[in-house]
Amino acid sequence: MPSFTIIFAGRESECTTIECADLSAARNQAIQQLGRYLADHPHYAEEGHWRVTIEDEMGRAAAAVIVATVTPRHGPLPG
Repeated sequence: MPSFTIIFAGRESECTTIECADLSAARNQAIQQLGRYLADHPHYAEEGHWRVTIEDEMGRAAAAVIVATVTPRHGPLPG
């Protein structure tokens, strides 16, 4: 089974290597890890945007999950 490494930008020392059937499964694992990370570190979302890179066994970027937090141009939505 292929290995993939999940790397959070700015937190490269916290990378995780996983075995998955294919890139699609690795991407799903990366999204799940991001969700767990945000649940445990909600301040991370306040940084505006972040990227999770999925590398293949050769260390090449195979996919990226990019998330951004933005405020609408007309200001915050009514609460």
